[in-house]
Amino acid sequence: MKRHFTALSISLTWVLADAVSVASTDLPQVPAGFEALVEGQVEQLELQLLNRNLGLHPVVVRPGRIEFQQPERIAALLIEAGASASSEELLPLLSEPLPSNSQLACSYGLASEASCGYLDTDAVAVILDEAGARLQILMRKDWLPASDTAALRLHTPSEAANALVHRQNINIAQADSYRALGASGLGAVGLGAVGLGDSSHFGFTWNYQAYQSKRGSDSSLEFNNAYYRQDFEREHYAQAGRMDMSNLSSAEGGNFSFSLLPLGRIDGARVGTTLAYLNREVVGQGTPISLILTQRSRVDAFRGEELLSTSYLDAGVQNVDTRTFPNGSYPVTLRVIENGQVTRTETVPFSRTDGNGLGDDTVQWFLQGGRTAEHSLYEQDPSGVAQTGLRIPLRDDLALTSAITWLDSAFYNENRLDWAGTLGASSWSLSGALLRGNDGASGNSQQMTFTHGISWSVYRYSLKSPSCERTTRAYQQSGCNESLTASASLPLAGGTLSAGYNYNRYAQVNPFSYWNDFPEEDDPTSDLTTSTWARTFQVGFSRGHALGPFQLIHRVGAFRNASGNRETDHGLYLSLSLSHNERSPTGGYRQSNVSLDARREQNAPDSLRTSLGHTRAWDGEQGRNELNTGVGYDDLGRWDAELGGRIERNWGESSLTVAQRGGDQQDSRPGFSGNHSSSLALGRDGFFWGQGQGGTGPGAAVGIIAAPLENATGAAAKVSGGYGAQTSIGFGEKRLIPVNGFEATHTRISDADASRQNLSSVNVGNGNREWFLPPGKLAVQRIESTLSYTYVGRLVDARGQPLVQAAILNASMMETGEDGSFVVDLNHHPDPLFALDLNGVHACTVQTRAAQSSLRRVGTLTCESTTLDALPKDLNDPDRLGRWTARRSAALSLDKRSQP
Repeated sequence: MKRHFTALSISLTWVLADAVSVASTDLPQVPAGFEALVEGQVEQLELQLLNRNLGLHPVVVRPGRIEFQQPERIAALLIEAGASASSEELLPLLSEPLPSNSQLACSYGLASEASCGYLDTDAVAVILDEAGARLQILMRKDWLPASDTAALRLHTPSEAANALVHRQNINIAQADSYRALGASGLGAVGLGAVGLGDSSHFGFTWNYQAYQSKRGSDSSLEFNNAYYRQDFEREHYAQAGRMDMSNLSSAEGGNFSFSLLPLGRIDGARVGTTLAYLNREVVGQGTPISLILTQRSRVDAFRGEELLSTSYLDAGVQNVDTRTFPNGSYPVTLRVIENGQVTRTETVPFSRTDGNGLGDDTVQWFLQGGRTAEHSLYEQDPSGVAQTGLRIPLRDDLALTSAITWLDSAFYNENRLDWAGTLGASSWSLSGALLRGNDGASGNSQQMTFTHGISWSVYRYSLKSPSCERTTRAYQQSGCNESLTASASLPLAGGTLSAGYNYNRYAQVNPFSYWNDFPEEDDPTSDLTTSTWARTFQVGFSRGHALGPFQLIHRVGAFRNASGNRETDHGLYLSLSLSHNERSPTGGYRQSNVSLDARREQNAPDSLRTSLGHTRAWDGEQGRNELNTGVGYDDLGRWDAELGGRIERNWGESSLTVAQRGGDQQDSRPGFSGNHSSSLALGRDGFFWGQGQGGTGPGAAVGIIAAPLENATGAAAKVSGGYGAQTSIGFGEKRLIPVNGFEATHTRISDADASRQNLSSVNVGNGNREWFLPPGKLAVQRIESTLSYTYVGRLVDARGQPLVQAAILNASMMETGEDGSFVVDLNHHPDPLFALDLNGVHACTVQTRAAQSSLRRVGTLTCESTTLDALPKDLNDPDRLGRWTARRSAALSLDKRSQP
C-alpha cells in the first residue's frame, strides 16, 4: 500500500503546486467535481438577426459567455442579411468571447415581457436562449439592415430541405339507408431554395368517394388541385395548373373570403398578392355551422357526396368542428342520426378562410383565367373563365372587397364589407356581402357577433339562381338557399342561459333536368326542383358544481323542431354529467365521464326516452386512448346501444363507433362510423410517419431523429409541437410533426419521464424551437440522449475496511460516506468501478446483472489496489486527479489541526 501511495504522490507532484493555486482562486467559484463545465461545450445554435434566421452554427457555450467558432462565416452572413458594417469592423468583435445575456431571453410563452429580447449596444451583443437553442444577435442601430421593419412584418423561412409532405384522412359511415366511404389527401413537394429569395412547390389535393344507398351506388376519384407555385419576395406569387378556390380563401392567396361569388375549380393560371409570410396572430375560423340537438347524436357532414366529418355531439346548441373542412364556399349537408337512424337532414352554407384580411395595411389582388373544371352533379362542358378580385383596407379594422367572374356571356360581381373592433370589454365583428349576375342570379349574406357579458351571433345567407325556376344552366349556381342561424348566451345564477334558432330552406334543380340530352323529349320527372326546409328552436340552462374531485354539470331545456317532411316535434330534455380527472402514472391525465339524459317528446305518440353514457380517456406509454359506451331506452320498448373507441399514436389517430338499435318494426342492422388521419414525409433523411391532426392546406413538417444508443431501451425524450399531443421517442427512432405550410409553429424536446428501466436525459437538441416552413419543406431536428442508472452500494478494501470519502472516478468524483457507502448515477454499467483516495487508485468489480430496474443495488464491493496506468483514457486526467488530491490533503490537515 505504501508503494502505491508513493507512486501516486510522485506522479502528481508536478501538478500539485498549480492545483493548490487554482484551488485558491477559480475553484471556490465552481462546485467540486464540476470544474469541466468552465471549459464549455460546442452547441449547434440557430442564429437570428431581428426576425431573420441565419441557420445553425457551432458556438462554444460557457457559463455567462459564448464564442463563435466561425466568426468569418458569421460576419459574412450578417452583411448578406443587410448589416451596413464592414467585415473588418465585425470580425474583431465576433472573434472575442461575448457575454451570453441569457437572463434577457424571451422563453416560449414569455415573449410578451417588455424586458426580454432586447439589449442596447454600441457594437455587437448576443442573447442566448438556452431553452430554444437560439442565439439572437444585436447590433448598433446604424449597422442594422435598412429593411428591418419589413423583416418584422414578414416571416423568414427556417432552414429546411425539399421533401414530399402528405396528410391523409379516411372517414367511413353506415346507417340504415346508406353506406359511405370518404378518403382524401393533401400534399406538397418542395422545389425551390429556402431563404431570402424565391421559393416554389408543387401542391395537390385528392379525394375518393364511394356511396351506396337503396337507389344505387357510385364512386369517384378526383384531383381538385395539382399546381406549381412560385413565390416572389414573400409578397407576390404565380401558380399554374388545376386549382380550386381553397388557395384564394387562405393566406396563401390573400384571404379573399367570398361566400356568394361562383369561384369554382379551373385549369389555368393565377397571379396575385399573398399574406402567407405575414407575421399574423389570428387565423380565420370560417362561418359557424350550428345544430340544435335534443339528445346526444351522431352528425355526418357531406359536401355533395364527399364525407367531410363524422362526430358525436351532446344535446344543446352545438357547433360542428370544421377545422379539417376544405377552404372555400360551398353547401354542407348535415345528417343527424339519433338512436341509430337518420332523423334529420339539413343543408347549410359554409365559407372558410385562413383569416378575415383585417389588420394588414396592404392592398390585396388576384387575377386568374383558364377553363372550368367542375366536379358536381351538374357536369358542364368546359368553358373559358376569367376572374379578378381586389381588397382595399379602408382602416385598420375595415376592409372592402370586390371580385368579378366572367363565364361566356355570364357576368357576376360580389362586393363585401368586413368590420371588426373592440371597445373596452366589448368586441364585435360585422360583415356583409352582395352578389349580382346578369343572368338573374342574386344573393346576400350578413354575419354579426358581439360579446360583452352576453354573447350572441347571427348569420344569414340567401342565394337565388335562375336555375331554381327553369332549367337554365348556371355556373356553380345550381340551387337556391336561405339560411338563418342565431344564438345567444349569458351568465345567470352561476350558470349559463342559452338559446338558439335555425331556419334553413334549400332548393335545387333535379339532376335529371341536366342529364336529359334531348330537349325535345319529355323530362323524366314532373318536378324541375326539389326543396327542403327545417326550423328548430331551443332554450336551455346549464350549470356546473364541484363535488370534491368530481365535476357535476346539469342541463335542462325545451325544444321545438319542424320540417317539411316530418311532423312537428317539441318537448323537454334533462342531462346530467359527472366527470373526474386525475394524473396518470405516465405524467398525463385520466378522465372519466358518466352522463344521464332524459327527453320527453310530444308527438304521435308521446314518449319518454332515457340514456346512459360513459366516456373514459387516459394517456398510455404509447399515446392517448378513449373508450365510449352508451345505452338508451324509451317507454315504447325501443332501445339502442353504442360502443366506440379512439386511439392516438405516433402513426396517427383512429376512431371507430358501432351502434345497434332494436325493439321496433323496422329492420335493424348495426351502424358504424370511423375515422383515421395520419401524415407522412419523404426527404433526404428518409421516410417519416406521423400524426395527422389539423391543417387544411399543403403542409410542411418537422422530423425528429433520436440518435441510437448501444443497448438502450425505453424513451429517449418527450416530443411535442404542431397539432398533436405530446409523445415520446425511443433511441434510434423517428417522429414526424406535421405543420401547416406558411404557419409559425414550435417544437419542444424535453427529458423523458423516469421509467422502471432508466432515466433519460437529452444532451443535444433539447428545449423549444420555432419554425416557419413553406409547403413541401421538411426540417430535421436531431437529438442525442443519455441514460442514467442509479447504483447503490458500499466500497471496502481487501482487508474489509471501508473506503472513506473516496472519489468515484466514474461518477464525476462523487465521494463515498464514512462507512464507504455510495449512491451514483451512471449512463452505463461500470466495469469496473474506480475509486481514488490518499492511498491510491482502487478497482472495484461490479457483478453484471440483468437491467430490470433503473435502481441497481450492488451490495458491498471489494476493491483491489491498482495503478494510474490501469485507468481508462477518459478517467486518467492528471489535472483533475491532482486537484482532488490537493483539496483532500488540505481538508485532512485542517481536520487534524482542529482536533484538541
